[in-house]
Amino acid sequence: MFKQTSMRFTHLGIYVRDLRTMVEFYTREFGLLVTDEGIGSTGPRGAFLTGDPAEHHQLVFVEGRDETSKPTTNQISFLIEDLAALRTYAKHCVEDGIPVLLTKNHGNAWSIYIKDPDGNTVEVYCHSPWYIPQPCGKPLDLSASESEILEQTEVLVRATPGWMTREEWLLSMKERLK
Repeated sequence: MFKQTSMRFTHLGIYVRDLRTMVEFYTREFGLLVTDEGIGSTGPRGAFLTGDPAEHHQLVFVEGRDETSKPTTNQISFLIEDLAALRTYAKHCVEDGIPVLLTKNHGNAWSIYIKDPDGNTVEVYCHSPWYIPQPCGKPLDLSASESEILEQTEVLVRATPGWMTREEWLLSMKERLK
């Protein structure tokens, strides 16, 4: 297998039904900035969006998705600072009428799931202090206190073979990616 350690994933491009609506949603909800937009050499209009000053774009939206097609992306994920910020974002969704489809405790992360205007699933998540093998998706009650969520997660984690702290996992990943 080819192993290239200097390569890193930077962006994703997807076809969209309504470019304006998608750009408005992602700039409003996730603070992304439109860096460029226009009609490319292959014809359809597109927009480039980023939230990273070192990357020209992290998402590319291109017109052309058929109105009747189902989404082909599993999810588009955004990392948020911490559990308090996740709880605040979930509250914002409720207040602004953005349905929260699901909340999950993954053991290694806490997540909420919403839909964008094109029907793509969007995950907003934060890391927990632990790692457990995935997939894991237990219910998450964001109305519980932060200490209760941490306690529930630690019980879940310690009951799962292969668990470790996030720091231990990061070190192991650094070794694996050498």
